Amino acid sequence: MNRILIIMHNYAGISDLIKKNLEYLNYNNVDFLLYSDEKFRYKNWREQLNNIYRKTVLGDKKYKEILRKAFIENTLREKAKRLPEYETILVMTTDFFSEEFLSIIRTKTKKLVGNHWDGLSRTPDVYPKLKFFDKFFVFDKNDVDEKKNIFFLTNFFFNFEEEKTQPIIKNDVFYIGTYVEQRFKTLKEFSAILSLKKISQKILLFSWDKREPEGEINFTNQFLTYDENMGWVKSSKALLDLKLKEHNGLSFRFFEALKYEKKLITDNPDVKNYDFYRQGNIFIIGEDSEENLNNFIENPYQEIPAEIKNKYSFESWFKTLIS
Repeated sequence: MNRILIIMHNYAGISDLIKKNLEYLNYNNVDFLLYSDEKFRYKNWREQLNNIYRKTVLGDKKYKEILRKAFIENTLREKAKRLPEYETILVMTTDFFSEEFLSIIRTKTKKLVGNHWDGLSRTPDVYPKLKFFDKFFVFDKNDVDEKKNIFFLTNFFFNFEEEKTQPIIKNDVFYIGTYVEQRFKTLKEFSAILSLKKISQKILLFSWDKREPEGEINFTNQFLTYDENMGWVKSSKALLDLKLKEHNGLSFRFFEALKYEKKLITDNPDVKNYDFYRQGNIFIIGEDSEENLNNFIENPYQEIPAEIKNKYSFESWFKTLIS
């Protein structure tokens, strides 16, 4: 069986779940190189002292992050040089990895494949890196350019076996995300609508800055793991998804809702162009009537045929990448 290497940032423990799903599908030939495995160390006491001076005297709190990224980059380059050859190498979250690193990786495989979980307009520094890849997959149809080997591939849901326990429903609507100013206004407005309609909600935003709650919106500076996130998903009737204006790609939230048969509320109307869209399952903000929101949440979920649902599984996603 061909050897495969996956290179990625282990954001929210997703790489652990990818490993679990690969084991469930009997892929025993996959290795990982993770960005987050690199634990920062100062080169020497002078570098550490310089950081303390910059932070306390100059108020420069970003200098350590610059040092950390340089340390990770250098460590990854050295690891890349020592890698054996692989039949296929997959690179996720491409924006974390430099051109210098990718140029080394390119020499270690016959087939280098990228999969980007963001809009290219939000991460334009990815464009110069495309030259290293044989195929590059994006989740926004507007970014597709097959002449340049940029192909369309949605996000997915994990399809390893789980305990079949009936979760206790704690909230009508659940939303988790990172604080982004451009969509915070929309979130506050919609949260107020939920409150007015007496629809219970759990809203959690990650922010490095300490912030007090605003209405039903709570803030945290602690990352939730993907498993913790799924605990809230399972215990909610509906999920809320708010898109960024720079892209129309469907977030992981759509596929989590598909897997767990949860209602979804979104401001991304492009979902109507997907075969799993059902008006009874997906409420589009700005198009569907707010008067029907309570009924939308309470009405039964419309089951999606297995042949459609399975197209968006991890298994299908992974086979596309390595084919």
